[in-house]
Amino acid sequence: MKKKNAKWDYSLRIIAFIAVTMLFIITCDDGKEVDNSQYYFDPPTGIVATILSDVRTIHLTWDEVSNAGRYEVSFRTNLDSADTRRNLSAYVSITRYEHSYYSWYVTADVDTLYYYVKTHPSKSGYIASRWSDPVSVTIR
Repeated sequence: MKKKNAKWDYSLRIIAFIAVTMLFIITCDDGKEVDNSQYYFDPPTGIVATILSDVRTIHLTWDEVSNAGRYEVSFRTNLDSADTRRNLSAYVSITRYEHSYYSWYVTADVDTLYYYVKTHPSKSGYIASRWSDPVSVTIR
């Protein structure tokens, strides 16, 4: 019987410790919210997508984002839903990219490609941007 009470006593001590700790944390909160908006990057702007004369490659350019470390490029087709992003595994440090799409999308149903670009920071502790608005290219 004594062992049973000892386990219960130990459990009560743990619960009391947690309660006091939580009370301490709550009372120490000064109510100020941290403005972390300065740590978010904006997505690139000025995105231009051009189909090259070989009719197999899309050339993308965009405006540089200050303090960007790299950019990520993705796309979708007119057959995909608007929230679909096909990763091109393109982490580039320059503001241009060429996508050779022809071997993938030679079906008659795909007539438009939509491209998106995201900014990634050069410093740790910062957060990447959201995806840019889509830029479309008619391929047929």
